[in-house]
Amino acid sequence: MVRFPQPLEVAGGVAVFADAHLGQVEGDAEDFLQALEGVRRRGFVTAVLLGDIFHYFIGDPKLETPLLRKTLQGLQGIASRGLSLRYVEGNRDFFVAGSPYAAPFASWALTDGLRIGESRYAFVHGDRVNTADLPYRFWRAVSKNPVAHAALRAIPGPLARAIVARTEARLYRSNFKHKAKLPEAALLAEGRAARQAGYDALLVGHFHVARTLKGEGAVTHVLPAWLEERKHAEIAPDGNLTIVEEETAESAKRRGFGALETDGAASAARVGS
Repeated sequence: MVRFPQPLEVAGGVAVFADAHLGQVEGDAEDFLQALEGVRRRGFVTAVLLGDIFHYFIGDPKLETPLLRKTLQGLQGIASRGLSLRYVEGNRDFFVAGSPYAAPFASWALTDGLRIGESRYAFVHGDRVNTADLPYRFWRAVSKNPVAHAALRAIPGPLARAIVARTEARLYRSNFKHKAKLPEAALLAEGRAARQAGYDALLVGHFHVARTLKGEGAVTHVLPAWLEERKHAEIAPDGNLTIVEEETAESAKRRGFGALETDGAASAARVGS
């Protein structure tokens, strides 16, 4: 279980984007920035980025790529024009908090919570929900700690990039079993924890499947992955939540991201994390 903060009251609606994994498909970063700029122009002043926005996001200059640099500049520009970007850390995000790479974001945390109108929504990425995924829990413990961060800073760039590549392969294999089937009981338990913390519903990414689960007072919305579907959630000022397909969806499919499997569990297994 995770702990939820006290909800922050925000004016207007909130857009929520999950699992973009930018850097895998031609033009994906441009499409993502366009989507954020689009919600800003429609009057949104808050967007929650629900983790894994980049395929890897590591707060170390030796692992910076041109795509990362250009996209962060774009995010900074959008933020300067009035869209508050709140980042919920995903399993592919490492050591960004407190680094210069966090500059575009108004908030960076493992959980978040907002009050929109009379509704209260909690946010988590979702990688920590399935406590039965022991290989991932071990991997997270050894990779996201101060010792691992110090080791990353000490090793040269080529070695660091090689380690990242090997880690991705292991993560893909370990997640295959535990993402092939949506852990509904664990997701509902997390929703109940959010409810006990004073929230009406929980929003989760990570699983690359769109689903709403309800039971025993819990409401958990599992959001579609932007990577495959070019969809995001919008919470209106009255608290009503909808899923919106973006204008770039069809053109993105023609450029190649539609080749990814997008049917439920197969999609989760393909992406791996």
